[in-house]
Amino acid sequence: MRQLVLVFLLFAASIFGSYVISGEKAFPIRTISKDGEIYVYVEDLQPIGVGYIHANGYHYVVYNDHVLFVKEGKVILDFVEELSSPLFLNGNLLLSLDSVKKMLSDYQIYRHGETVLVYNSLPIILSASKEMNKITILYTGTLVPDMVNVETTFGKVEITISPVVESIPSVSEYVKVKLGKHEVTFTVELGDFYPDVKISFEKGKLVLNLSLIEGFFGKMKLADGIDFERKIEEFDEGEKTVVNYLSMDLKRVLVKPVVAEKGFGSLERLDRMVERVGGIAGINGNYFDPVTKFPIGLVVIDGKPYSTMFSGRPVFAITEEGNVFIGRVLVDITLMVNNVLFLVKGINSLGEGEVLIYTKEFSREIPRKEDKLYFVVDGNAVKQVGYKEKAEGSEYVVAISKKYEKYLSNLKEGDEVFLSIQPNIPLRIRHAVEGGPLLIKNGAPIPDAQEEKARYGGGIAYAKAPRTVIATKDGKLWFIVFEGYNHITRGLDYDELVNFLLARGFEDAMCVDGGSSSVMVVGGSIFGKAESSTASIPVGIVVWEKKRTEVGE
Repeated sequence: MRQLVLVFLLFAASIFGSYVISGEKAFPIRTISKDGEIYVYVEDLQPIGVGYIHANGYHYVVYNDHVLFVKEGKVILDFVEELSSPLFLNGNLLLSLDSVKKMLSDYQIYRHGETVLVYNSLPIILSASKEMNKITILYTGTLVPDMVNVETTFGKVEITISPVVESIPSVSEYVKVKLGKHEVTFTVELGDFYPDVKISFEKGKLVLNLSLIEGFFGKMKLADGIDFERKIEEFDEGEKTVVNYLSMDLKRVLVKPVVAEKGFGSLERLDRMVERVGGIAGINGNYFDPVTKFPIGLVVIDGKPYSTMFSGRPVFAITEEGNVFIGRVLVDITLMVNNVLFLVKGINSLGEGEVLIYTKEFSREIPRKEDKLYFVVDGNAVKQVGYKEKAEGSEYVVAISKKYEKYLSNLKEGDEVFLSIQPNIPLRIRHAVEGGPLLIKNGAPIPDAQEEKARYGGGIAYAKAPRTVIATKDGKLWFIVFEGYNHITRGLDYDELVNFLLARGFEDAMCVDGGSSSVMVVGGSIFGKAESSTASIPVGIVVWEKKRTEVGE
């Protein structure tokens, strides 16, 4: 797998951005850039002994044996040398950086862009060491945040400190050092992790605490029409989360549910499921009962129903026309036998009902009940009248209450049978899974969000947890897995998800199963798996690249 790494830059900054460093102390100073020149507020230099007097239109700036006389837009040093013109803002005197340098003859000036450091001594970097999830840099003198720049990439942290005295510090294992003009750069190797860095200063010590996140970070083109990106995103005033994005052009990909290899009532790791069916990516699908391992809610594959609806929860569907539907829909499954229409109450279910259907995906022996009539259907015709303990191939077993026996008394092999999907809106469903909650519709929060949150037991909508989201944006289908249950974040709750998606321009969006089930597989690698999770599920949603003949090329 080709890995392209996206670099994230983390900068520490003060509200001022520039400093005067005098011995062991640092004082923030305000600077302004105008016409390419940097100006410094004179009053900010007072902590290092600069005196300032102004009266009757005259301004005197005094430091040691030097006097700057300011009058009528002119600056005169020691009443002899004329310097660059000053600047006045709201009654405050600002001197050009050249004038400050002339006056503070025992200080030096370092400028990086609009950041200015005025100093009479530079820090000496003594050592850099890596211990577990921490990098410690020891120094003498004074360091301020704007002297430290940190760059992070996959498996590496690079720390550049400037200006400093040019000397060679000692380093520990996994740390390399490079000297430049008044700067030192440390490169720290971290292995197969991406680091999230937090910087803190102690006396004589710079500490970088590392939160190490396993796996690839960056962007990757999986195939024509399929792109993957993994990155750290901020939400809700500075909280962070790891987000996995898979965007797809449905004209160039095939997306549909896949059942665990051993059928309903069993689980399969998503990476093995994707590999088994020859896909290139996938996410987890339906909610499921953790005890029985049976999925909860509608499952439709290639126009054939494999599980009936659970409730009025939202559905993700691909239509026969190749369009995406995300929203609420009620779907009935009907069975027409000899012109008699029956409403199917369960498919591949352990539940009771007057009309039940079992496909080969039902992993257990089909229950044999005295109050049921049984027959086997293959294609659109009765194949066998009577009980069969396990469906095979494309056939399915029908169990109907004997209260309808009068309608089936003459049933025989070859009789026509039609199994149909009946949504309550015009929607020709080819593939579908039921999930929830519904998050946004047409680029806006749903009007009954409070009621939607209440539909899910166990505080699902209110808890901060890993999430798997199916969404649309810019004419593409998006699978998004928000990681959680780790040292970066617990995850997101319903409201945080809605705000996150709206801020990034998504149009329609819903969740499928989340928590420890949230997982994405890309190119054989698992992303988003919580530490306690096995990434095993009863139903996944898998992505294939279409053949060129299928996209008209």
